[in-house]
Amino acid sequence: MSEATRTLDKVILEGLIRALQRARTFDNALRWTKRSADFSLVEGLRAPLLAALLDARTGPQALLAIVATGRDSESLRGALASVAPHAEVIEFPAWETLPHERLSPSAETVGKRIRALRDLKRWQQDVDAGTQENDIIVVASVRAALQPLADDLTSHESIVLTAEGRGYNLASLATQLVDLAYARVDMVTRRGEFAVRGGILDVFAPTAEHPWRVEFFGDEIEQIREFSVADQRSLPDPVLKIELLASRELLLTPHVRQRAREMQHEFPSLAQLLAKVAEGIPVDGMESLAPALVDRLVPLTHYLPADAAIAVLAPERVASRAVSLVETNREFLSAAWNAATAGAEAPIDLESGEFLSVNGLREAAGSRSWWTLSSFDSGLAGAVEATLEQSATSELRDGDHYIRIDADTVPTFQGQADGAIDYVGDKLKEGWTVAIVAKGHGQIERAAEALGENGSAARVVEELPNELESGVAYLVKAAVESGFELPELKLVVVSESEFYGRAVGYDSRQVKKLASRRKNVVDPLQLKAGDFVVHETHGIGKFVELVQRVVSTGGRNPVKNSREYLLIAYAPSKRGYPGDKLYVPTDQLDLLTRYVGGEAPSLSKMGGSDWSAAKGKARRAVRDIAVELVKLYSARMASKGHAFPPDTPWQQELEDAFPFAETPDQLTTIDEVKADMERPIPMDRLI
Repeated sequence: MSEATRTLDKVILEGLIRALQRARTFDNALRWTKRSADFSLVEGLRAPLLAALLDARTGPQALLAIVATGRDSESLRGALASVAPHAEVIEFPAWETLPHERLSPSAETVGKRIRALRDLKRWQQDVDAGTQENDIIVVASVRAALQPLADDLTSHESIVLTAEGRGYNLASLATQLVDLAYARVDMVTRRGEFAVRGGILDVFAPTAEHPWRVEFFGDEIEQIREFSVADQRSLPDPVLKIELLASRELLLTPHVRQRAREMQHEFPSLAQLLAKVAEGIPVDGMESLAPALVDRLVPLTHYLPADAAIAVLAPERVASRAVSLVETNREFLSAAWNAATAGAEAPIDLESGEFLSVNGLREAAGSRSWWTLSSFDSGLAGAVEATLEQSATSELRDGDHYIRIDADTVPTFQGQADGAIDYVGDKLKEGWTVAIVAKGHGQIERAAEALGENGSAARVVEELPNELESGVAYLVKAAVESGFELPELKLVVVSESEFYGRAVGYDSRQVKKLASRRKNVVDPLQLKAGDFVVHETHGIGKFVELVQRVVSTGGRNPVKNSREYLLIAYAPSKRGYPGDKLYVPTDQLDLLTRYVGGEAPSLSKMGGSDWSAAKGKARRAVRDIAVELVKLYSARMASKGHAFPPDTPWQQELEDAFPFAETPDQLTTIDEVKADMERPIPMDRLI
C-alpha cells in the first residue's frame, strides 16, 4: 500500500457508501459507471461517489482523479482513504518548475512521480496475473496531469540492495547511481546524492525519509542503516532491503548524450549546457531540453490501464487553471529562450513540451470513461433522470449525460459558538441521522461531550455502521472534504471545520519548495546598477548594466550573433589603472549569486589571489569552529540531564485540539524537541 493510504489507521466510512446507495439520485448516478457523464453534486459527495462508481464496476479498477491544486489533492486523498476500503490511493505531484524553465524539479518530487507510475505498472501486472483484488486511485493536480512525460519512465531499472546480500561491486554501484542521475558528493545532505568512503556507501533516495548507510565487506553487504543528515550518525534500527529509484525524469542515456552532442553544433549559445549533458553530467535545468533530447513525450494517459476511468473534479476551476498554465508557460518560454539564445529560435519543439489542454487530455484518453464532478447544477438533471426511469440502458445523445445528485451543503456556523450544537440537536429531534467527522481523537471527544451536555444522543464509533439509526449522532475519526445534507435519507454529515466553525487548513508533512538554487540565482531584470554580486571564480564585483555584444562563431565561415551579457566591474589589477570588467553571458547566470553581506564589501581583483585567499581563510575558520563544536558537544554528551517521559494520552488530546495546521518545519521541530527531551542528555536547541 502507498504512503497516502496510511494516513488513517482504519477505513471507517464504508458504511456511508451503503447508506448513500439508498438515495434515488445517488443510485441513478451509479448506472453511469462504464460511460462518460457530467455529475452535479455538493463537494462532500465527490469522494463517496468516486468510491461507489469504482465499486460498481467488476473486478479491480483504476482511476485518475484530476483536481485544480495541490491543496485539493491532499484533501481528496484523505477523503478517499476513508471511503474506499479496497483502493490504493497514491499521489502524482507536479513539478515545482515550469516544463521549459532552466531549473530542475526536486529529487523528492521526481521520486514520487516515478513511484506512482511504477505502482500503476505493478498494479496492472498483478491484474493480468490474477493476483490483484484492490482498486488503485491516482490523484493529480491539473498541473501534474497536463504536463507531457517521457515515454520510458517505468522502463528504467531501480537498484535493490538487501542486507547480508552477496555479489555486489561498490564501484559498479556508484556507476549505476550516476546513470540514475544521483550526484556524487563528499557528504550526503539532500535527496538524490550519494557518497563513497572506503567500503561505505551513503545514499539518499528521492522518496526516503532518511538517507541510508550501506556497509560492505568485499562484495558482501554487512548491514544497512538509516542515518541522520544533521549529525551524520547512524540510527539504531537496521534496514533489511532498500530500493533506489531514479532522481531525475531525464536520464542521460547513450541516445540522450548523442543527441546533445549533435545539438552543440546547431546551437552554440547552449554549447556549455549541452556539452555537460553529452558527457553524462547532470545539469540543473537540463529537463527544459527534454522535448529535443528524448524520442517522444506522451500524456499521463499513456501510463494508465486501457480501461481506467478519469474524473475531473471542479471542472470549471480545472479548465481555468489549465488556460492560465498554458499562457504562463508560453510567456516564460518565449522570454527565457529569447534571452538564452540571443534572439534565435528556441532549440526545442514548442508544441511537444508545453502543457496540454483539458480537451487534449480527453482526446488522449480515448474510449476511457470521463467523468466531471461539478458543484454547479447542470439544469438537465430532471430530463436525464426521467430517461433513466424509462430505460436504465438507454443511450443519450452527446451532451445530455448530466446527472444531479440531490443534496445540500451544511450551513456555516462561524461566529456562533453553539450554532453547530444547536443545529445537530435540531436535526436529531426531527429524526435525522448525523455523522460528525474529525481527524483528531481530541476533537471527537470534545464534540461528544458538548452534544451530551446539550441532551443529544452522541455515540463515538470506530467505523460507521452499515445500518444507521435515526435520532443518533455518530462521531468518527476520519476525513471528508466537506459536510452535506441528504433530505431523502434524513442523513447529514458534518465535517470538523463546519462543526467547530473553522477550517484546519492545508496539512501536509511533505516539504513543498521550489528548486534549491532558485533563491541564489541572479535575475538580471531585478539587478540595479551598483548592486554587488559574487562570481564563483572571480569573487565580489559590482553590476554595471545589461549589454548586447556581437560575437563570432569562428572557423572558415564565421557566423556573427548578438548575445546578452551582464557587465560586472572589479577592482583594478594594478594601482592607478582603471578597474577590470567581466562580461558574463546570460546562459551562465548559475555562476553568479547576490552578495548578502551586511555592509558594502571591497571589490575583488580578477586574476589575483585575494579571492582564493578569502575562500581559504573562510574554510579554515569553518574547520576551527567545527573543532570547537566537537569539543563542546563531546562534553555535553558526557554530562547527565533529566529525561522526560513519552507523551501521555492527555498530551495527545491537547495537541489534537490545536486549532491551526502546523507547517512541515514546525512538525519536524516538534518531533525533534520531544525526542531530545526524552533523552538523558542536556538539550541544546535554539528555535
